[in-house]
Amino acid sequence: MKYHILLGASLALTACGDVTEPVPVATLAASANPDVQVRHAPSPALLSGYVKRPVKGPASWRELNEQQTPGQGGS
Repeated sequence: MKYHILLGASLALTACGDVTEPVPVATLAASANPDVQVRHAPSPALLSGYVKRPVKGPASWRELNEQQTPGQGGS
């Protein structure tokens, strides 16, 4: 019951607040303003750092980690 009283009191206080005016169109973000041209950010190729590692049979996990470490001689 106490929660209902707290909820009602907060709702009543909120109703007494000032009504805000909408933001002018000139200050909206570019995506919300239809007159502004959208510029896409350059992005690197999706698979630029991809290295093919074929599936093999079980092996020593330590050896596999050393082969696949960046800067090591792995594939």
